[in-house]
Amino acid sequence: MVRSRRGSLVLLALAFVTLARAGTAAAQIAVLPPARPDTAELERRLAGSYLQQGKLNDAIPHLRRAYALDPTDYVNGYNLALALLQIGRLEESREVVKVLLNLKDAGELHNLLGDIEELAGNLAGAAEEFQRAAHMEATEEHLFDWGNNLLQLRALENAVEVFTAAIARHPASARLHVGMGIAQYSRGKYREAVTSFCEAVDLAPSDPRPYQFLGEIYGVAPELAAEVTERLARFVTAQPDNAAAHLYYALSLWKGQRAASEPDVLRHVEALLRRAVTLDPTLGKGFLELGILLSDQQRYAEAVEQLRRATVLEPTFAQAHYRLAQAYRRTGQKALAESALEAFEKLKEAGERSQP
Repeated sequence: MVRSRRGSLVLLALAFVTLARAGTAAAQIAVLPPARPDTAELERRLAGSYLQQGKLNDAIPHLRRAYALDPTDYVNGYNLALALLQIGRLEESREVVKVLLNLKDAGELHNLLGDIEELAGNLAGAAEEFQRAAHMEATEEHLFDWGNNLLQLRALENAVEVFTAAIARHPASARLHVGMGIAQYSRGKYREAVTSFCEAVDLAPSDPRPYQFLGEIYGVAPELAAEVTERLARFVTAQPDNAAAHLYYALSLWKGQRAASEPDVLRHVEALLRRAVTLDPTLGKGFLELGILLSDQQRYAEAVEQLRRATVLEPTFAQAHYRLAQAYRRTGQKALAESALEAFEKLKEAGERSQP
């Protein structure tokens, strides 16, 4: 799932909140009158300077001191709670948010509390906070977080309802369409899901994430194969050095199109797969698919090399071991074929035991 506050995005959000309210902290420190070292104002400005530089751990002590000196400062308190969330100090972050809620019952605080509860593993509690935030302030972020939480709770019909209402309010949001696509796919609405992912790609043509969702389900709606392939071709054009782009486009051409057996198409597919594994030599799925393609063309000696790489990179790929066993047998390497087949049988049995 796609989250709204993670990793470097949190640092950027923190810096943005501080700088939007107070200007560039580092510049203002130089021009404003000197302040006593124990004042909340100086602590806030030092924190803002560190946040602007992306130095979260350096900013937190100053945020804490400013909060201790003036717990009624909403902006500083919010920044502190968000920073504490990022470093995993969930209980402390929760307590700061509760104090702030006594000062101001704001939707963004309930949304932040939802993030805290979600990371703490309390998905039901998070759902209540995300819902409250969305009802108070129906922003794109609040609606997305609520819908995303419902997906995690497997409340799929409710998630569809939330994303439907959210898209009506924010039709240009690519991630809302992605969320809708995930909910639709999880409910078995494959055509609708593909349509949602295509809309997300069209809204954010430079963002790789919608393409990746679309690439994972390229074959579930054959009647939309041309639309999917067209967009995955755009992915390669937009990001020619992205290994996943070449892999997804290749699979869509090969397994999602009626003309996939034509020699020209198969040569193009092979070129795309070879480019994918060249760009990312750790792409186990790329080696597997290339090995399968070569095996289907009875190029077994070449297939062995690709399939062996796939089993090394992804030892749990049962299909890679099975295909490798077949390729070994076709090239007269019976002992290796038996070994690969034995590995496949073990993985198959383990998978069957893990089934509910």
